[in-house]
Amino acid sequence: MGTGTAMNNRLNRFFYRETVQDSGIGEGKAIRQRGGSGVYAHVRVAVRGLSRGEGTVFVWNAALNIPAKFAPAVSQGIQDAMNTGVSAGLELTDVSVSIEDGSYHEEDSTADAFREAAEKATIEVIRQARPVILEALSLVTITVPVNFVEAVQATVTSHGGQAKTTQSVAPSQTLAASIPASDVGNLIAELLRISDGRANVSSSSAGFRPRPGPPDTVEQWVARK
Repeated sequence: MGTGTAMNNRLNRFFYRETVQDSGIGEGKAIRQRGGSGVYAHVRVAVRGLSRGEGTVFVWNAALNIPAKFAPAVSQGIQDAMNTGVSAGLELTDVSVSIEDGSYHEEDSTADAFREAAEKATIEVIRQARPVILEALSLVTITVPVNFVEAVQATVTSHGGQAKTTQSVAPSQTLAASIPASDVGNLIAELLRISDGRANVSSSSAGFRPRPGPPDTVEQWVARK
């Protein structure tokens, strides 16, 4: 992998996340026979989307069918899948994951097998639940002399935001807007250019949102990248 590709991947993981639009149930199994011994684990997982900003919620409902000693391995397998999503390599967020059921073998079940089965189940159910891309937002605060306000508003609009005045103290005005975090650097450079370097700009994290327009599926996003 080239340096440029590696950098783009890191930036994508910073500026974007995956989530799901629907709910679903998926099953994963790790079953193999090796000579006299075997490998066995079976996990059933349910997911559903949450509201923006709720993060990830884990619920364990399989206490009777999966021994407690395998619970950490199941949780790790789910986390493995959540860390990389289904195909875009993006972390999932705002998703509830419930371990609903499973089965084990007294001799053939191991922690590694349950980790594998849980990851498979999670990947399967994420695909069912219509994963979509979220983009990170930044709240940008801009203070400029009043004669630059119209140009600033037009520039912010061209970057996908809408600037609103939050404070007006002559001879300056302060405006605020939410824009895609991936575009903050470009916006700041342009604001400094149109204001002859007199814009004072700061930014802070403002969470994530679905990309504007129809929901951006993982497949569509990957195809563009």
